Parts: sequence; structure tokens; C-alpha cells
Amino acid sequence: MDIGEAARKLGVDPAALYPAPAEPRFTEVWERMQQEPSCSACGQPSRSSGVVDGPVHGPRWLDRCRDCFLATPPTLRRPLSQAVTDIREAAAEVGLRAVLYTDEDGWQDELGGTPSVFTSPCPSAAGR
Repeated sequence: MDIGEAARKLGVDPAALYPAPAEPRFTEVWERMQQEPSCSACGQPSRSSGVVDGPVHGPRWLDRCRDCFLATPPTLRRPLSQAVTDIREAAAEVGLRAVLYTDEDGWQDELGGTPSVFTSPCPSAAGR
């Protein structure tokens, strides 16, 4: 869902949010996070900040804590399968094979780390 949908789902009134730049740069979002704002929905410490822009109130900061963010996940601009295909095609163009590692616990690599798409020119990696 987009950030406007997230605000609606969380029951946040845009009039109660702080004014924000229409299209904040990464540094502006980072600066906002350094201020440690409260979650716009529940008041807990926020972990994510974004801008909701409506015709009546203009751009406003929507700050979300972990739980409120997870309850309103962002929508991928393209299906995940298409993104993986694009990565594999780009890797093939430069002579690399991309291998996506997953397991029953979710998107995790073999080292127990974070979601990853690995590329390797090594032929032994092709069978994994």
C-alpha cells in the first residue's frame, strides 16, 4: 500500500501531522529520524518516516513504529518475481549467474543473514 493508504488504515488524521517537504531527500528523512519522532498512529517511538501528500493539508510527515509499519507494508512497484528476473537478466548481461537463496523460514541466505540475491561466475554455484 502507498503511504496515503497506510495513514488511512492506521486512522491517522492528516491535519494532526507535521508539515513536510513535498518530495524529501534522503538526508531530510534521515534528519527527521534523528529527531526520534513518535509514531503518528500509536505514539510509540517511530522507526520509519515518510510523507503523505493530500490536496487539503499538503505534504505531512507520517511516522510509524515497527508494528504500525509492519501492519501497513509498502507495495512493490513491480511483482517480486519480475524484480528477480530483471536482476538475473542484468547479471547475465555482464557474464554472471544470479542465484536466489530461500528456505522455509523466509528469505534468508545460507549464512543466516538477510534477504539476498547472490551473483557468481563460479560454475559450481550453478547447481545450488
